[in-house]
Amino acid sequence: MQIRRFRAPDMRQAIRKVRDAVGPDAVILSNQRLPTGEIEIVAALDYDGSLPSGMSSKRSPSPSEQDGPSADYLERIERAKQQVPPVENIKTPSSTEHRPTTQFEMPPISEDKTDPKVEEALSIRNAENAKQFRDMKLELENVRAMLELRQQASPQSDSKVNEIEIRAGDKLKSLGLSDFVVSRLIDDIDLQGREDDWNRLLAHLADYIPVRSGSSELRGCIAFMGPTGVGKTTSIGKIAAQHVLKHGSDGVVLITTDTYRIAAHEQLRTFGRILNVPVEVVNEYSDLNDVLAKYADYSLVLVDTAGMNPRDSNLERQLLMIKRARGNLKKLLVLPCTSQRQVLKTVIDVYSQVQLDGCVLSKLDESASLGEAISVVIEEGLPVVYIADGQRIPDDIEPARAHNLISRAVYTAEHYSQLYGSLKYGS
Repeated sequence: MQIRRFRAPDMRQAIRKVRDAVGPDAVILSNQRLPTGEIEIVAALDYDGSLPSGMSSKRSPSPSEQDGPSADYLERIERAKQQVPPVENIKTPSSTEHRPTTQFEMPPISEDKTDPKVEEALSIRNAENAKQFRDMKLELENVRAMLELRQQASPQSDSKVNEIEIRAGDKLKSLGLSDFVVSRLIDDIDLQGREDDWNRLLAHLADYIPVRSGSSELRGCIAFMGPTGVGKTTSIGKIAAQHVLKHGSDGVVLITTDTYRIAAHEQLRTFGRILNVPVEVVNEYSDLNDVLAKYADYSLVLVDTAGMNPRDSNLERQLLMIKRARGNLKKLLVLPCTSQRQVLKTVIDVYSQVQLDGCVLSKLDESASLGEAISVVIEEGLPVVYIADGQRIPDDIEPARAHNLISRAVYTAEHYSQLYGSLKYGS
């Protein structure tokens, strides 16, 4: 027999946790309100009729409780609710009432109190009746507790709550969010079927998104990593241009380690000429650490790495070079919002061996749904540093803000839903 304890702010959430974790065959052994105000439910799976050691000093369960308070048992108790008198209204039979003798009544005995045997029999009988009365009181208290539990978890109430949660879950999934994130949101928010439920869910979703705290402006040495075509070089150009416009070209340098593609560094050299900043190429004749040491006094050092498929054998060499880089080199992974959720997770798994400091979500303007990328960064706990949503330099990039990202996700889902509808029905 497996014993588990579940705690929740109220009885409804506690029962839901029992049902979700253990299943409909769980047997509720006890429930109580803790000093913290939470409800604690002790439940058993594969219940064999025995009680756990911590409950062995309590009374033996009645026949109807040998298998725990099952659904049928609770329904029978519900029907008998009106027939069970409250504990405080139970009276012991008086000698003046003419009723059939029950197990709580003593048969007439001799009033000869001088007989020791009579006194002993009377004492034993009184003790037995007192014990029976206590047992019945405990029984009725348990019945009352189970009736209250049944009332709070009534099928009608559950049906209404489930309908509200299903609607909310479908709406969240329309944003592209994963089942894990949706389930976590539904469990954390007590939905009441009110108009503000949706805004509460979105606000809580924004709290889930890890974003880079502190100054909105990048400083120091930053390497941009990721597969080919995700926007690494363009993101570097945008950030460098913003810095030059604000602080001037002094103290900025662009470095590339991409020597695998023909003329791969030409785009970065073009940025360097336009911004009037130096550009360095790390190849087989130079070392990344030597180049970083050369520009150690610069305020902003941006490193562009080679874009490779996660299954490319040359990727290991790139990752090893980044691993050996100076300790002050920050690593940002560029993730395109146009990629599938599983592709994004695979990329993170491959590049996580270099201890990523965060990510840049790119191509927001090209994506039909942002929920996949949002779900991945939540599940992986990877902070979002920048979001990029276009090709314009230096405009289409900004520091990540969770609530702005959620607003973009809602807008994108609604926009593409309308666009799909117009294409489908020709309107």
